Amino acid sequence: MKFLIPFTVLSVFVLSGCKTQEEIRREQLVDNLGVQMVQSQKLVADTTVTIQNLEDRLGSLTGKLDELDRNSQVQLQTQVDNLNQRITLLEESNKSLQAKTEEQSKYLQEVLGTLKNLSSGSAASKKKLNDYDQAMEDYGKGRYGAAKPILVKLLADKNTKGAKQARVIHNLGMISYMDKEYDKSLVYFSRLFTDHEKSGYNKNGLLFLARTFDKLKQKEQTKQTLNELISRFPSAKQAKTAKEMLEKL
Repeated sequence: MKFLIPFTVLSVFVLSGCKTQEEIRREQLVDNLGVQMVQSQKLVADTTVTIQNLEDRLGSLTGKLDELDRNSQVQLQTQVDNLNQRITLLEESNKSLQAKTEEQSKYLQEVLGTLKNLSSGSAASKKKLNDYDQAMEDYGKGRYGAAKPILVKLLADKNTKGAKQARVIHNLGMISYMDKEYDKSLVYFSRLFTDHEKSGYNKNGLLFLARTFDKLKQKEQTKQTLNELISRFPSAKQAKTAKEMLEKL
């Protein structure tokens, strides 16, 4: 079955041979770790807001207990007890998420430190980073606001080709998705697939393209993209996530 992506194919580029497969693998690892950490941080923040809202509601209900008759007090007390249980469960879940986020952050810093040691050790490492390396460093450390304009500039540069261009497009897609600019993330992830069909970045790109379609309420495109991901990368962890998403559609 032919996989249709709503994006016009502008050109096809030859993969650059400048980077080794190991270097590309390391870059993808850092990118994925950064995305996972940011998603966990957002989940913790959302859960914290939910807990605060429930606590406000609990306080409001508790203040009304003395104003009601016996039957109403019993009913209201049941609601209060249920809210207390929900708050306790959410607090326990949030504590676990916070611990996980801290572990992810610590591990990411360890990986970045290891990669820095592997790539440094010479006078060249002290030189000012070029635009590409600066953008990737900013992205890897979660400085998406700083990375975005550099990535946009790199994408417009005709000298950004092959694996580097694929990474630039992927990262722009991720930033757009996290900023909830779904129309832009749709374009970036579609371009990643059409221009760099064999790139390993499509494991993540197709998954988030499907999530983008889902956010835009395009159910059939979501299913099609998830099936394409499973077909092309059956052993990838993203394929497992894709199967779980399909079961819920």
